Amino acid sequence: MSTTGLALRMLLCTLLLTTAATAQARIDPLKRCTMTLSPAMIDYGQLLPQQATPLPLGLARRPGLIRPAGLALPTRTLFLNLVCPQLINLTMLFHAHSRDPYQFDFGGAGGYTLRVHDVRVDELPADIGLVSVPGEPPSRIAEVMEWLPEHAWVPVRAGLQVSGSRLSAQIDVQTWLTADLGAVRDAQVWETEGLVNAEDAREFAALGLRAEAMPRSCTPRLTPATLDLGTVPRSSLNPEAATSLARRSVQLQLNCSGPTLLAVKLLDNRAGAGTAGGWAADIPDPARFALAPREGGVAGVYTLSLGAAIADGQTLQRLRGNGERASSWSAEEEGTPLERFDAQNAVYAFALPGHVLPAAVDNLSAALHVDVQLAPTSAPGAGGERLLGGAGGIEITYL
Repeated sequence: MSTTGLALRMLLCTLLLTTAATAQARIDPLKRCTMTLSPAMIDYGQLLPQQATPLPLGLARRPGLIRPAGLALPTRTLFLNLVCPQLINLTMLFHAHSRDPYQFDFGGAGGYTLRVHDVRVDELPADIGLVSVPGEPPSRIAEVMEWLPEHAWVPVRAGLQVSGSRLSAQIDVQTWLTADLGAVRDAQVWETEGLVNAEDAREFAALGLRAEAMPRSCTPRLTPATLDLGTVPRSSLNPEAATSLARRSVQLQLNCSGPTLLAVKLLDNRAGAGTAGGWAADIPDPARFALAPREGGVAGVYTLSLGAAIADGQTLQRLRGNGERASSWSAEEEGTPLERFDAQNAVYAFALPGHVLPAAVDNLSAALHVDVQLAPTSAPGAGGERLLGGAGGIEITYL
């Protein structure tokens, strides 16, 4: 083989290698773009009505962008970054369910908007152009722009769209609820998701929003929770009529997680209060709570009544209604005996003086008076030593 021929073959091999290397460098370099969105999930956590801020009807950031009445959640700011190995078209899109032309849907419970600002391309500031159809000129240009549903935005300088290899932006997320948190009876979870992408980068970043609505809750407390009436000698009991014991009182407290419309109902966990004999005739049946010996029967009754109810330093009056979700109320005088719920479905709420509609209660306290009457010794089964016990309960119902 001649030296000339060998050199030609070597040169051909070198050219082939160079061509192959060039082809390899052109295999879809755009896949090397990276996009990050931080945070990728906005979790508003557990919401209670008092945590949300009222949002009045007609609040607008620009003409035509009207917010509905609702509860505004805290504004959160996202940081968007896109890095590519070469210049690309930086048309930015967001794919998510929309509520109307101005807001995205938040899990059916409200809406949210995206507000873009502080855009930089290749480390230099840029304005924002709102685009209804990618590729067409922006319809509006500003330093801060609402990212509307079914619209894209592009970075702009001197009125012209610019390309770049690095883009950064901040996005304010404003979310509000049209759902009535005060009407929530059971825990609710609202979730939604959207995708941010650059048209030519072939890269996506997911944005998730989540909130859990928790109903307001109240806790009743009695102090002390148990009354010990001690030992009552048989010789001190009236043989023919009921014997009244000295009034005892406990402190009732209602502690709520926020102002709450509520009522209370009284439960008797001992059976037979209505079967007490004629010795209890001066106490209306619905107001009787049973004191029963272990062997059965009713050997005494007691009544419950409330003293002055104080909430946030103000004295409230007591209302009576029928049924757990009573629709009508009547005022009752302080000290009127309370009725068992099982007797006439009586529930009790509290109102401002002179009003007959329940007021929202945050923290309330009142004296709960207990008046006991023991059966006469002549009553059936009244003889001998007896251990009597009563068990009443106070339950909250939310209006």
